[in-house]
Amino acid sequence: MKLTQHAFFIWLFALALLVSPAYNLFLSYDYKSNPDCNTYISIARGEFNDQSLTRRYRVIIPFAAKAFAWPLESVSAKLWPSRVGDDAPLRLGFLFVNLVLMATVGLVIYLTCKAYLISQAGSLLAMIAVLCGGRWGNLFSAIPITDSLYLLVIAASILAIKTHNNRLLALCIIIGPLAKESFIFIAPLIFFFAPMHKWKQLILFVSAGIVAFSIRYFIDMKAGSTLLESLVNDVHHTENIGYALQRIANLRGLGELCTVLGFFTIILMIGFTKGKEGIKSWASCMDPMLWWLIPILFLHAVLSSEVARMLYLGSTVWAVMIGLIWDKHPVFVRVKSYFW
Repeated sequence: MKLTQHAFFIWLFALALLVSPAYNLFLSYDYKSNPDCNTYISIARGEFNDQSLTRRYRVIIPFAAKAFAWPLESVSAKLWPSRVGDDAPLRLGFLFVNLVLMATVGLVIYLTCKAYLISQAGSLLAMIAVLCGGRWGNLFSAIPITDSLYLLVIAASILAIKTHNNRLLALCIIIGPLAKESFIFIAPLIFFFAPMHKWKQLILFVSAGIVAFSIRYFIDMKAGSTLLESLVNDVHHTENIGYALQRIANLRGLGELCTVLGFFTIILMIGFTKGKEGIKSWASCMDPMLWWLIPILFLHAVLSSEVARMLYLGSTVWAVMIGLIWDKHPVFVRVKSYFW
C-alpha cells in the first residue's frame, strides 16, 4: 500500500472517530451563550465592529465556513423561510471545516508518532487518545471556534521539523500568526530546532508578520479602531496568570487538567512509575524539541483563563509520550506479553 493511500485511510479513520460525537454536540450546544462562538459567527459575516480584540483577527476558519455555508444559506431560505436568519447553515460550515482540520490533526499526530519510531498500535492509540480521550477534540470539531487550525499548525510544525519537511514548515510559519497570536511563542522553537537555514526562516517570519499585521490593520480600519489598541489588549493577557494558577491549584483544577486526555491520562501517569529506569525507558526517546514545547504550552495556559483547553494544544507531545510509554515502559511491555 502506498503512503498516500495509507495516510488517506488514517485520515478517514480519524474523521470517523470525530464525526458522530461532533454532530451530536453540534445539535445540542448552546453556542449563543459562548462569546467565542458569537464573535466567530460575526466575523464569518464580515462584521468586525464591537468584536473581541483578542479573537477578531482569526479570519481563516470563519471565512472558510462562510464559503461552505453560502450555497446552503440560499437553499435553506427557500426550503425553510421561517428560519431565515438562523445560524444553522453557518454553524454547519464551521462543523465541516473544523472536522476536516481535526481529522488532519489526527493524521499528523499519527505520522509524527511513526517518525519517532513508535509502533503502529502505539501510534493509533496515541491518535485515539488525543481525538477521543478528553472533551476538547470533540469541542474543537463541533462548535464555531478556531482552535483546530492553531492545533494543526503546532502539530504540523513538529512533524515538519522531525521529518525535515521545509515546505510544510514554511506553510506553518505563514499561517501560524493568522491562526492565533500566541504563535509568537512557538516561533522561537521553530527557529532554533528547524533544519531550514536561518536566513530563509527570517524571510518567512518577516513575510508572515507583514501579512498578519496587514490583515490586522485592515480589520482595525474597518472596525474603527487602531492597531495599538489590539496590541495593548494582547499585553493585558498577562493579567490572567494569577487567575490561571489559582484555577489549577486545587482538586477541581487538577480534574480539569485530566479533561485534556481523559481516561488516557492514566497511561501518562503509569509512565512515571517504576523509578528512574521506568521513566528512562521511554523518556530517552523524546528529543529536546518536545521537552522545550512543554514549558511553552504552560505559558500558553497561564496566559489564558482556560488552562486545559490551552494544554490540549500540546496534543503532539502528549501523543508521542503515550505512544512511547505504550511501546517501551516495563508495565505495558509486561501487559502486552500476556496477550501477544
